[in-house]
Amino acid sequence: MITCTVCQTQNHHLTVICASCGSFIQARIENLDLFSTAWKVLESPKRAFHSIAVAQHKNYILMLAALAGIAFTFFTFWIIKAGEYSDSLLNVLVAGIAVGPFVGIFVVLLFSALLMSIAQMTGLTAKLKNTFGITAYALIPIVISLILVLPIEILTFGFYFFTKSPSPFLLKPVSYVVLMGLDGIFTLWSLVLLLTGIKILLNVRWVRACVLMLVSLSITIAGIAGLLHVFVL
Repeated sequence: MITCTVCQTQNHHLTVICASCGSFIQARIENLDLFSTAWKVLESPKRAFHSIAVAQHKNYILMLAALAGIAFTFFTFWIIKAGEYSDSLLNVLVAGIAVGPFVGIFVVLLFSALLMSIAQMTGLTAKLKNTFGITAYALIPIVISLILVLPIEILTFGFYFFTKSPSPFLLKPVSYVVLMGLDGIFTLWSLVLLLTGIKILLNVRWVRACVLMLVSLSITIAGIAGLLHVFVL
């Protein structure tokens, strides 16, 4: 809770205007600048996520979710070895770029809705728009990986990055391990940011934030895996 300095009323920690007297109890943020906010997320995540949560307009969250969705889609193609179902790299790339944005928005929305619902069931207050904004900005390292690492993987392995026969590891084992390691680092970075964002959003201890994140992620991944099994595999 945050206390109004004028009337001493207790307000929700993300409240900007006191519910009792109408005074401003913390800085009002209308819009988010993409580059400055993204840099702040990487440099000072606690401050950045607080700004994102209290901002009236959550600018660029759909774009970030869409870009992350492209990364999710190519990761899925790598998991299912999509090259075994296609006859060219171009088809795989076009499919990933075309479908990815919709996948990203759907996945982030699903995760955000689950997190919000679970938080509310445990007595916490959360809004879908705030949860979506926190989640989307936490995915910035994955977007960086999409822009920096994926092109190198494609240039290094080509079509064989998405096949199992031959495996890209057998073609260039050192390059494969290094690039997969970079992907893992960026993914872990996003998870740490997401955990930080959930803690700021819900104002809870680290352990509780971690449990909420893991439960929501597990349900989201299980749901997506089920959809893949039905419609793809």
